[in-house]
Amino acid sequence: RPAPSPDEKDADTLALEKLLTDTIGMIVSVDHKGRGGTLRVAYRSLEQLDELCRRLKQER
Repeated sequence: RPAPSPDEKDADTLALEKLLTDTIGMIVSVDHKGRGGTLRVAYRSLEQLDELCRRLKQER
């Protein structure tokens, strides 16, 4: 089987995206670049953005 192209995501990354998407109810995308990367969250309304901010600020 050929190696995946740089644009293809591995199974672990896809599973993480699904877990995060299911957890917060918004589409989450994870892109790895070297030792770091980007986490993107797509929201459909300002209310969703407010809810995400509220959840991120919660103390654990």
